[in-house]
Amino acid sequence: MHQKITARSLTCACGGNLQLMQPLSVAPEALRQSLQDATPDKRQRGMWRYEALLPVAAKWRSHLQVGATPLLDLGEIQGIKLWLKDETRNPSGSLKDRASELVLALAAAFDIDEVVMASTGNAAASLAAIGAAQKTRVTVLVPRDIPVAKLAQIQAFGAEVHRIDGPYAAACKVAGDLAQARGALNRTTGLNPFTREGKKTCALEIAQQMNWQSPDWLVVPTGDGNILSAMAKGFADLKACGILQRVPRLLAVQTAAATTIAQSFDSSLQGGAPETCADSINVPDPMDLQAAVQALHHTDGQAVVVNDAEISEAVIQMASRFGVFLEPSSAAGYAGFEKLQQQGFFAAGEQVVLLGTGTGLKDLRVAIAAAESQTQPCLHPDDWQSLATPTAPFQEH
Repeated sequence: MHQKITARSLTCACGGNLQLMQPLSVAPEALRQSLQDATPDKRQRGMWRYEALLPVAAKWRSHLQVGATPLLDLGEIQGIKLWLKDETRNPSGSLKDRASELVLALAAAFDIDEVVMASTGNAAASLAAIGAAQKTRVTVLVPRDIPVAKLAQIQAFGAEVHRIDGPYAAACKVAGDLAQARGALNRTTGLNPFTREGKKTCALEIAQQMNWQSPDWLVVPTGDGNILSAMAKGFADLKACGILQRVPRLLAVQTAAATTIAQSFDSSLQGGAPETCADSINVPDPMDLQAAVQALHHTDGQAVVVNDAEISEAVIQMASRFGVFLEPSSAAGYAGFEKLQQQGFFAAGEQVVLLGTGTGLKDLRVAIAAAESQTQPCLHPDDWQSLATPTAPFQEH
């Protein structure tokens, strides 16, 4: 008989997020051979091909394919090799699906019929989508200023949605109280350690896609810090198993409106913006602060702060230069890379992987503003010949 999992049992007495540890069920070499198995069945299982490194059995997974997202080769920029881990290919369009998939598998394994969470949008949409697939009741609390596209996505998946008249921190408080009152599992990021276990599969995939090598840098858009700590956990697990010789250095990118993790790591970093277009990483009081800062220290990492002008430009650059449409919170990673690259921060020959955490279709405000500023007058059909000659030669952005 399994012990009933409650919202209270998943939090540490210190108030931080628990760190899950589990014994490896197979020898490292056998594990590596298993992970290299590229049969169609293994590929279709997505993140569950790493079952040996996960705390829940794959038999509880949903019918959706979460994970197995591509690692895109973006070419070289001044001698630096750039890659993008494109998490927009997940079922709800974000990396958060990895966490929701694992948490809902846990709920299925323990016969829990409701999962509650607070979210700025992406995690709630993810939980709602996979909850629908798993036939599990999902209740989400979101801040009042959630982007309408994310709210519509959550509601389309059939979740019970409540907008809270306050910021994300207020939604977190309500989610915790509600989970306790209903006896539900609280999936809120930074409070549920299983979210880290799900997200770490992204790191496992990156290592495998790079032929069991680590990039020099992994660039992580950072809000509450859970993705940052999860990437560190995933690479550390592979190193502990003897599969990797080293782990990548982590680069945390924060918006100037929410710099707590960056400033906790490096007090010289400045923020101070009153608001931001990057809503998903706008977390002034990060739930996974301690683990995120530890991840930066343990990987000899770095942090950088970017403003909205830099983020907005990154949205357009990622789309027009590489053909990948990212939401502002996700494009912040490229903005941080560009900022440091222009300062000569990266060494020639280094390999840098960006995390593309969410699709641009989740938040169109920046793209719409850019489109409206470039809108041309309507052309009469009879005047089409004026278009026969391009006004300027094609140039790479």
